[in-house]
Amino acid sequence: MDLGATNQPEYPRADMKGWKKWMAVGCSHGDQIDPDARNAVLMFKERFKPYTTIMLGDFLDLAAFRSGAISDPNSSDRAASISDDLSSGIDFLHELRPQHILYGNHEARLYKLASSPNALAAHAATLTIQAIEKTAKELKAKLYPYHIRSFYELGGTKFLHGYMYNVQAIRDHAETYGQCVMAHLHRVGWERARTLDGASGYCVGMLARFDMEYASTRRATFAWSQGFAFGYYKDDSITVNLCERKINQPWLLPM
Repeated sequence: MDLGATNQPEYPRADMKGWKKWMAVGCSHGDQIDPDARNAVLMFKERFKPYTTIMLGDFLDLAAFRSGAISDPNSSDRAASISDDLSSGIDFLHELRPQHILYGNHEARLYKLASSPNALAAHAATLTIQAIEKTAKELKAKLYPYHIRSFYELGGTKFLHGYMYNVQAIRDHAETYGQCVMAHLHRVGWERARTLDGASGYCVGMLARFDMEYASTRRATFAWSQGFAFGYYKDDSITVNLCERKINQPWLLPM
């Protein structure tokens, strides 16, 4: 278990009145979610009782909407169930009950395909978008587009899905946005920006299975880890802690 830069959970002292709890997760990938990760996150939320919960994107996998699946009639992704993926992703959102839902690069596919000349793809993408918007309305959650200038800010820290995907991506996001919490990379991590103020970047990891088929030949999957972020915030101040589970390890929750 990795609890961030301090290696210990930062719990406010008794005199720190007015602080509120938060937690953030990302990359659950619809029907690719790992059941143990799902249960661990929901158990932690029930115990921790955060005031603010944030979904950092890629709550759907949308394999059937990948560009290769659309253009290649022989792609195995064409057989991926849209209904199973959507229902699993929506069910998890209802269980998690976030107040803020950010689109990730996987959900961004929907908006590209909604105006596709392929009528079937456009129709399926439009119906999926409508289902997401309906769910957000039911949860009274705010939706954030997948855009480099789109993020949610809390306690002086920006929460976003993430855009860069390289070895130093966490550091590069911190140098771009200042202190930030992101998903996208499928690995839990913390890095310091090479800037005067030394902003920190945090990655929450993923909640998806380690053996997702589309990445089965990628060396980068050896660095994958599941996890989430949590802490306390007040005005422009925040504490950030990371909980991590690596492959073949048990979940050890902070509380």
